[in-house]
Amino acid sequence: MKKQEIANRLLALPAEIAAAEDEVLEANSNVVTAKEMLQQKEDDLLLSNVIEGKNAEIRAAQMRANTVDERGNLSEAELNLKNAAVRLGKLKDELRALQAAAGLLQGVA
Repeated sequence: MKKQEIANRLLALPAEIAAAEDEVLEANSNVVTAKEMLQQKEDDLLLSNVIEGKNAEIRAAQMRANTVDERGNLSEAELNLKNAAVRLGKLKDELRALQAAAGLLQGVA
């Protein structure tokens, strides 16, 4: 990578990091919303007496069977959050590496 390419990338990275941080915030919000939706569905099922098993294991199985969509949405939201956090981490790592390279090149120039 040439000096000018490093400089250009260093200038571009802060905007990319800011966008990635926004993605992480949005993904986190989606996880919170998915958890709330799951909790609301579970509450509705309990209050409407849909869950009526004789023991805790049967009730838990009934709850899982009746909340498949909500659990899927939560899993997807959590995966999206993890992926967004990894992308942000990679951008921050790239920034630190380029800053170190620019520091080294400063002494060479």
